[in-house]
Amino acid sequence: MAGHDHPFFTLVYRAVAGAGERAGLGELRERALAPATGRLLIVGLGPGHDLDHLPDAVTSVIAIEPSASMRASAAPRIDAARARGIDVEVIDAFAESMPIPDDRVDSVLLAYVMCTVADVDAALAEVRRVLRPGGVVCVMEHVRAPEGTWLRRSQRLVAPVWPRLAGGCHADRDTRSALTRAGFDGANLRDITITNLPPVAPTLVGTAR
Repeated sequence: MAGHDHPFFTLVYRAVAGAGERAGLGELRERALAPATGRLLIVGLGPGHDLDHLPDAVTSVIAIEPSASMRASAAPRIDAARARGIDVEVIDAFAESMPIPDDRVDSVLLAYVMCTVADVDAALAEVRRVLRPGGVVCVMEHVRAPEGTWLRRSQRLVAPVWPRLAGGCHADRDTRSALTRAGFDGANLRDITITNLPPVAPTLVGTAR
């Protein structure tokens, strides 16, 4: 979907994501993905780093990624996952309208994607539709900082320009509340701070069911 493709941002994000992997994000991805089992849906494949951290209980992957340059960037990791015996299907689609049957997946990964979707509620409604009853949503998302904090002030400061600089990212999405509205139980979600880059420092990690 060419209208959603930002090749320059893909180059920048690939470099930033690679540096983040070496600086501790890889361990965080592994922690977030640990509860995943069976057929896993990755919403927003990006450069594919999540594929490097799949637990043994994951047997196949369906990955949604509307950016052609991101899909190309992820190709080596897709090939590596397939070489390990994991069936990986990559679909050119948006989170708000996934061409996946109801109750098709056992687990879902939301990792640094809810900040960029155009309609958070519609995307989470789709997640709930395709997730089988009893399935788990693995979450690793930067989110809105608490009101009254300097991090929240920094998010407000950059809000007018951040989406243009960061491929459509909105640094202050309230993903916890959105998950609750969608009918998920977020009791196992935890708020942490993982980076010195103020707008995207507050992070939500854990599982929702």
